[in-house]
Amino acid sequence: MPEKVLIADDDKDARFLWKIVAGEQGLEAIEVGNGRDAIDTLERDEDIRLIILDVMMPLMNGYKVLQQIRANERLKSIPVIISTANRTTQALGEVTLDELTFFVNKASGIENMRRGIARTLGRDQ
Repeated sequence: MPEKVLIADDDKDARFLWKIVAGEQGLEAIEVGNGRDAIDTLERDEDIRLIILDVMMPLMNGYKVLQQIRANERLKSIPVIISTANRTTQALGEVTLDELTFFVNKASGIENMRRGIARTLGRDQ
């Protein structure tokens, strides 16, 4: 069974691109369009290996979703890619990037998204 990635983004086109890139890495994509559905999915599915979060989403933004993930004992060790179309890391606000939290600018194109997933999963060359 392939490993799963949760893609949480309110932009259908961005989810489509992330799904393509995830599939290239052998990941099965689960897509949601808002932060609340992301949390609900994470509570139900224990097999998610990677989480991709858009910063600006309805119902609950990516920052709040990340806070809940990192506060949850079962979820806190799952790598997270914070994704935004904003071209600067200032959009990350209070997010601390570390060995489990990465930033990918989705506006930089699909190659940047590919590198982001590969790097996050330790598959970069």
